[in-house]
Amino acid sequence: MAHRHQGVLDFSDPAVVFGDAASRQHAEALFASLLARLEVDGDEPFVGVNMAAGMATIDIDDARSRLTDFAEFLNNNFFGPLKATAAKTPQPTPSSLSVPDLSRDQILPGSRSRIANLRRDCLIRDRHRCVISRHFDENEVFLRTNKHGDDAADDDGLRFVDTPDADEYDFLQVAHILPHSLMSIEGDDERSVARSNALAILEMLDAGVVHLIEGPNIDRPTNAITLTTRYHISFGTFRTFFEAVEGQPHTYRIQSVLTGRGRRPLQPVTRILFTSETIDPPHPRLLAIHAAICRILHLSGAGGYWDDILREAEGEMAKADGSTSLGVLTALRLGGWWDGVVV
Repeated sequence: MAHRHQGVLDFSDPAVVFGDAASRQHAEALFASLLARLEVDGDEPFVGVNMAAGMATIDIDDARSRLTDFAEFLNNNFFGPLKATAAKTPQPTPSSLSVPDLSRDQILPGSRSRIANLRRDCLIRDRHRCVISRHFDENEVFLRTNKHGDDAADDDGLRFVDTPDADEYDFLQVAHILPHSLMSIEGDDERSVARSNALAILEMLDAGVVHLIEGPNIDRPTNAITLTTRYHISFGTFRTFFEAVEGQPHTYRIQSVLTGRGRRPLQPVTRILFTSETIDPPHPRLLAIHAAICRILHLSGAGGYWDDILREAEGEMAKADGSTSLGVLTALRLGGWWDGVVV
């Protein structure tokens, strides 16, 4: 069971929480029943509850208080920071794509050189196309046309002069699946605590997943995809997500949390991700976590809550009546999650 020490969730207790699938299923059913009971009582759903117990043995009044505290902790230490860091993958310009003669492990996470390396690898793996819209990279069209003239072609050998008018070009970006700020090594003790809290919560969502983004792994192709600027913002703000199609490798149904004609371009759409013999594809577990975060933010209303707070802070304007969420915004800044810029 997780404990809180000096503001950090401590997971140093035994790593095995459920001994078998049946125990886990029991815990999930119990938790669902507990939430349903509290919802009926009119409360918003931390639980210091023995998940092997029965519903009749649980002190509802005590659980109600703990659940509220836990929900607030999750919101302020995970979901809020992720929303604040949305679509913040640094974008090296084409002229800065050359990288120094260093091994990947010698380049600091989030640095210009590492991001340039990542962008190059993702563009190669994804055939210089947005994985959603399939638009080809406009910068690459310019470079290839300057070099080869009318013989310039895409990665499949189709000359640009022969492509259909409907085949559009766009400016592409590398987009992290989980934000690179999760592995930031800069900052004071307060920032270190903020990262520890967020990573502990991430482990709760998918035990053992942190090793996939530890250190330099945060800036590897397994944690990145190629997107247009528009889709990068939508994906980074947790409004667009990838849902794996069962039984079909590298195939995803790309969905939006928006409904009806509020989705632009219209979604869902099914895509088979590009693959490469030398560059790893996006990791399914990371895309699944991103999708889960999207759903939680949308269905809980937390996404809209944080959108309102960040929009309120745009231009660093505080309301005259003092109702601006200065405490929340200050915590995001001190934790190194927010730089004062609203996407």
